[in-house]
Amino acid sequence: MAPGTPPRHIACIMDGNGRWAQHRGLERTHGHMAARAAVEAILDGALKEKVEWLTLFAFSTENWSRPEEEVSFLVRFLTQHLIGRETQYMHRRGVRLRVLGSEDPRIPAQVMDKLRETEELTRDNSTLQLSLAFNYGGRQDLCDAARSLVTEEVPAEDITTETFAQHMQMPELPDVDMLLRTGGEHRLSNFLLWHCAYAELVFLDVLWPDFRDSHFRHALELYQQRRRRFGALDPTDAAAAAASVPVKSPALPPGPATLLGLPTAIASHLGTTLWDGLRETARFTVHQLTTDSARAGRSNQPS
Repeated sequence: MAPGTPPRHIACIMDGNGRWAQHRGLERTHGHMAARAAVEAILDGALKEKVEWLTLFAFSTENWSRPEEEVSFLVRFLTQHLIGRETQYMHRRGVRLRVLGSEDPRIPAQVMDKLRETEELTRDNSTLQLSLAFNYGGRQDLCDAARSLVTEEVPAEDITTETFAQHMQMPELPDVDMLLRTGGEHRLSNFLLWHCAYAELVFLDVLWPDFRDSHFRHALELYQQRRRRFGALDPTDAAAAAASVPVKSPALPPGPATLLGLPTAIASHLGTTLWDGLRETARFTVHQLTTDSARAGRSNQPS
């Protein structure tokens, strides 16, 4: 990676809305409402840095376990306030919206309709591909790909990393270069497990509603300090290894076979026998010394 090269694909776990609200004595839903400025900041940053793909983790398959009131607010707020109000802004700036996730009967029809409308409106845009992970789970994505391979009866010998990726929910989604998570937590939370195989992980303590352009630039600086090897040697490391002089290992003392001029098997057996004998001798000596000491102590006691 050349210095200053922006990541092609940034994925973001927008964490900390609830804690942001609780720290202020507010309901958790207020934290979600306050996050609009953060979404605008990361969108503006990605456009400014000419990032090709941005994936935002908006709602996970595990989020259904949250209180019903918060879940209902999240699902509707995402489409009616966040996506709905920002649609024309994204469209004017060449952002294409893609929804990444599975359908669910618990999602209101009007919510899915709004998402599909925005997808259709922005279909021809190419400045930035914004994939919104909505009702998404990384493990589910992998299971769906495996199920698709079985359904299409793909021979086992034909399954490669390339063919497997082609059966995932969004086959064109590239590998993640930088995974950014706010809120101070250090985990993937079932997000883009396949695509994050070689992602550079950047964890920030800032809570998501407080995220601004300065935090985005700081994350990029951390990313650009990394040396991405993908399992191989960095060119600098390879050159240094080629130029280095091999260090000669110190000579080890000769083994029993060399000293005695005996075959290795016999010498090893002899060495084991001698060691066992020495160990038994030491044990007997310790026993004798202990016994003699005890006797001497009794003889010195007054009668």
